[in-house]
Amino acid sequence: MQAGLARIEITPSGPIRMEGMLRAHDSTGVHDPIFAKALVLSNGPQASDAFAIVALDVCAMSAESCRTIRALAEKRTGIPFDRIIVAAKHNHSGPATRNPEDATTSTAKYNHSAQAVRDSRNERENDYVRSLVQKVVALIEEAAGRLEPAAIGCASGREETISHYRRLLADDGHVVMNWEPWPTERIVRPLGVIDPEVGILKIVSADGKNRLLGVLFNHAGHPNVMSGDNYLISPDYPGRAEVLLEKKFGALAIFVNGAQGTMDIDGLRDRDWAGVERVGRALADAVAGTLAEVTPRTTSRLRNGTCRYTVPARKISDKEKTWAETIVKQTGGVVKPVADGVGDDYKANLFLRLWQAQDQAIDLEQICLAVDDCAFISFPGELFTEIGQRIKAASPFRHTYILGLANGSIGYIPTREAIRQGGYEPLTRRVDDSAAEIIEEQSLALLRRIHELA
Repeated sequence: MQAGLARIEITPSGPIRMEGMLRAHDSTGVHDPIFAKALVLSNGPQASDAFAIVALDVCAMSAESCRTIRALAEKRTGIPFDRIIVAAKHNHSGPATRNPEDATTSTAKYNHSAQAVRDSRNERENDYVRSLVQKVVALIEEAAGRLEPAAIGCASGREETISHYRRLLADDGHVVMNWEPWPTERIVRPLGVIDPEVGILKIVSADGKNRLLGVLFNHAGHPNVMSGDNYLISPDYPGRAEVLLEKKFGALAIFVNGAQGTMDIDGLRDRDWAGVERVGRALADAVAGTLAEVTPRTTSRLRNGTCRYTVPARKISDKEKTWAETIVKQTGGVVKPVADGVGDDYKANLFLRLWQAQDQAIDLEQICLAVDDCAFISFPGELFTEIGQRIKAASPFRHTYILGLANGSIGYIPTREAIRQGGYEPLTRRVDDSAAEIIEEQSLALLRRIHELA
């Protein structure tokens, strides 16, 4: 087994639209630098036998940008396209990296008076994304050039204080999100449970010195300690956890998110830099404690595979379309900034976009990488946590970890039960009610196929 690791700074050089929240204006500065980090693993010296995982301190990446990165990286390194995962950490304090028409913005295209401002913002964003693509390709090339003999081990730990199940049942029967200021005594219970698992892939040198080269760690959470009132670029709590681990161990630490669609930080507590420190330290401590339990092996072998399929798009009813048209007529298409969540103005614009695309099936791609009895399976969006837990429970591998927001982002994937319950995620989803079942079936089929390669 061989491994190579590298990182590159991707902090914007000036003001830029930030993603994950509906903010009123562009970033005003940088609190902490942000990075892209790469891990390349290979069974031998041939690039065609290598596999790359890249993690970025951004909210999400478009499938188009990920395809461009993967194609260019294949051309420059020889690592096959189907063996490259580009995963966003879902950082809500990072720069916008998706098509502006599809992303959250405070002014919609219907507001013609804001068009000049939009054009300027979009061009800055497009310039940033073009530069980011080239940086990530160079990063993969650098990591591939650093391959050296390595031993690898996997283990699972737990962290139960960071993530909370954010969908809450109110006493009147409706769904309250955990950032909404609803009276505590009127909350009946959370509508689900968290996934506290922390997955660890430990990489050490095989030169007899057992130097820690790096650690890849996986946990399901929403990196939005800093709300939409924050205008400083930062990597939020996953980045802070990485910094703490790197200072402690002197090796590269790489966070990859999980099935975090229903996970969130405590929305009403510590929404400040002290909160980032508290949560980041809790995650770093969980990783550090688990690392001590891992015994890497030099005899590990990589197996991998890919599946591609489609899920139906969400159908917008005539009633929903009429409602959306009424709202857009009232607002002029303008979407007002809010610190957390979205308003009817945003939903109306979204419904009209979804109505135009409702007959177009949504393409999905998943990649599975297995190391011994540990499997990482990618997903291009925000799986509800219970879907991820079902995939994990039914997987033939001892350890299975979901890599969310990987090689694109199609938004939330709720369960049928959640869609019946309503709430923020079902209202803003792009997929049909049947998507969860299709994704579970395809994910497990891929995991079983890779497991049989042992």
